[in-house]
Amino acid sequence: MRKTLFCGAALATLVLPAMAQAQSTGTVDAESDIVVSGSRAKPDVNGIQTPDTPKAKAVLTQELIERRTPGQTILDTINLVPGVNFTNSDPYGGSGGQLRIRGFDGNRISLTFDGIPLNDSGNYAIYSNQQLDPELIEQVNVNFGATDVDSPTASASGGTVNYRSVMPKDKLGATVAYSHGTNDMNRVFAKIDTGVFTSFGTKAWVSAS
Repeated sequence: MRKTLFCGAALATLVLPAMAQAQSTGTVDAESDIVVSGSRAKPDVNGIQTPDTPKAKAVLTQELIERRTPGQTILDTINLVPGVNFTNSDPYGGSGGQLRIRGFDGNRISLTFDGIPLNDSGNYAIYSNQQLDPELIEQVNVNFGATDVDSPTASASGGTVNYRSVMPKDKLGATVAYSHGTNDMNRVFAKIDTGVFTSFGTKAWVSAS
């Protein structure tokens, strides 16, 4: 009886390590795949962005527009874009000037405000002394090369310049800015935001300078 008990204990001792060894060789499957995604940030040099698009394009941000000297025409700000050349006889744009993009004259450039053409309807000329106040412009898009088929100015083979206006504020308010410079330069800009005044969310602004 004692010999049989010892043999059973010895067999149990040999089996347990084998079972433990068999369990340690198992594999563990991953519960789920890990996917890492990202996108390249848009390059921004002093407020001028160059989006990664098939056509050459430059975007002037509101930050850059606000840093410019008060009273200057918005075309002086666009003049910072490589390939754009604006010549003017006075620093404030009151007497007009000439806008060129990569050598093309102004009558070959489409100038729009929120998609509305600003070129002359007859000869497509750009009146640089009749531009919007920089305070009303949120962003400027400069597209190089020929325009798209659905562009409102199909004759613009030199490029397009589109102003995007600032959005009206949700609350009633007013903005007044005064600028003084040399040679008796004085400029006053005022803008009134109506705020939301209908149940449909209608809002607007009125400005003068």
